[in-house]
Amino acid sequence: MLKDFQAEARTLFDADTLSELAGILRMSAPSAIDAFGKELIDICAEYRAIIDTLPCDLPDAPFNLSLTKRIEWLEVNVIKPCERLLGAIADDKTPMFSLWPSPLGVPKFPDRSTLRHELTSLAGEAKDLHTGLCNQQADDAGHSQELRAEIFGSLARLIRKHCPEQTPNRGVYDKELRRRVGPYVDAMRMMFGKIIGIEENLDRLIRQEISYPS
Repeated sequence: MLKDFQAEARTLFDADTLSELAGILRMSAPSAIDAFGKELIDICAEYRAIIDTLPCDLPDAPFNLSLTKRIEWLEVNVIKPCERLLGAIADDKTPMFSLWPSPLGVPKFPDRSTLRHELTSLAGEAKDLHTGLCNQQADDAGHSQELRAEIFGSLARLIRKHCPEQTPNRGVYDKELRRRVGPYVDAMRMMFGKIIGIEENLDRLIRQEISYPS
């Protein structure tokens, strides 16, 4: 059964949560809050769908696997087996399937051309993915941190669009809470945490946003 990520997002950012966020960001106009909420729910649904299928270290991901391990898995379990099987069902290998002496002849594949086409397509897709993962690996990228940065950037652009007065800042340190607080950091932490499924310290990403806006 396919998940309804829009419904999940609407649950995560229900009316009470959006009202709380509006208060943190000092938004008062109902129309502005409504527009902000709709975009936030779309962002949430998009990334919840990604998390649901991407090997990474977030709580609701299917499992966590490094780029190196994914590259190795593709080579061992998809690319090389496809290539071996394509070679095995080539026309010049047909005699290898001879059943002599009983029954006489060679069994026919149900649809060898379709099998070849599907194996070729699968191998091609796996090779393209393999190349992409290798490029990410060369750039010292990792799914977990790259996804965090992308989610943060989307939320930063959302605030910049709907609350331009709330510029990126680290807030002030609260000794009792042992973390930085303020409208921007509180809102970002709340939205970010609901999307990824765990609350995190966003200081590094906020500092990056201050220096290099999304």
